[in-house]
Amino acid sequence: MPYLTATPTVALSEGPVQGRRHRRFPQVRAFCGLPYAAPPVSFLRFAPPAPCPRSDSWSPLGGSLRGGLGAAFVEATRLTLDVWTPVDAADRPVLVWLDDERRAHDGWSRSFCAGLAAEHGVVVVAPRHRTGALGYLDLTALRDGFGNGNFGLLDQMEALTWVATHARAFGGDPTTITVSGRGEGAHAAALLAGLPRTSPLVRRLVLPVGAPPIRVQTPAQAARVGAAFLDVLEADPAARGDLREVDAEAIARAEAALGRPEGHLPFGLVAHDDLPFGDLTELLHTAPTSVDVLVGSTCAERGAGLTMWTVWRCGEDRPAERVSTAVVRTPHRSGEGYGGAFGAFVRTGDPAPADDPEATALLRSLIGWQPLDLGAAR
Repeated sequence: MPYLTATPTVALSEGPVQGRRHRRFPQVRAFCGLPYAAPPVSFLRFAPPAPCPRSDSWSPLGGSLRGGLGAAFVEATRLTLDVWTPVDAADRPVLVWLDDERRAHDGWSRSFCAGLAAEHGVVVVAPRHRTGALGYLDLTALRDGFGNGNFGLLDQMEALTWVATHARAFGGDPTTITVSGRGEGAHAAALLAGLPRTSPLVRRLVLPVGAPPIRVQTPAQAARVGAAFLDVLEADPAARGDLREVDAEAIARAEAALGRPEGHLPFGLVAHDDLPFGDLTELLHTAPTSVDVLVGSTCAERGAGLTMWTVWRCGEDRPAERVSTAVVRTPHRSGEGYGGAFGAFVRTGDPAPADDPEATALLRSLIGWQPLDLGAAR
């Protein structure tokens, strides 16, 4: 087990929660499986996240198991999060970490987040959210009474609101929240920083090295995916009837069958009037509040193992302003560059430059700065 002795409880408005010291990082307390919304089952399936009940009606079991109890258990514990905080934390910066789906639910990801809290002295929060059909099935063109998909993104927005509300209870400062992640998690972090509902909660955004382009479906594309999913699902005798009553295992089987030809699930973000997606750069430029964005890029052609981090100030309908740049040597354990510069930006808003002659020479040689361009969604 990765956890040792229990630590004093933390009082939340929903009820007290119990933490434990991490075995590998004993200077860190871990609070696992905390619900930030009601379980998305029954009539709450294919619906926006609903308020969380009090703690006498939920259990933090979701953070300690890895889906071993089947699809129904996984669905019921989707809207939970884990918190790692230094033992003596008070008014520490907060990092909301959104991992990609391949890593978000395994022990390696939890150890990684605990390590971030230990190394950088910050409060780290890792929310889970609905994925696949349960998170992004858009049936607006096919059936009445269902939302327009994007439930997974709404979950992440609700989780960020929960973090801003409860950060101080875990020793965090809700005015210094940074959002970041890997893969699709990095895309979600950018959306949280730019969308009007959540932008005021975000002080900083980190977009790591190697983040792939964001994928956004048009409503027509999402309708075709939804129709194909219903065809597969209704071919299963156990899956006929109201979609909110269908067994979770049947939904998982239909997802697997639909994703098998392409090698990945076809569900994803859908562009709608209430959640417009386009160019991420434009979204951040038009954010209602100012946000500092740290963008990483490799310098392989100029120096092996070096990462260039550039800080841009975006939002409030102003052109992006380059604030600072640092070139650092990437830690061997992290090809994305989650080292000292990353931690310094989360803590202070400025990446720490490397005390490295090669990095210093590279930084001095860089000329002809390009404007911020995060790429168009597609």
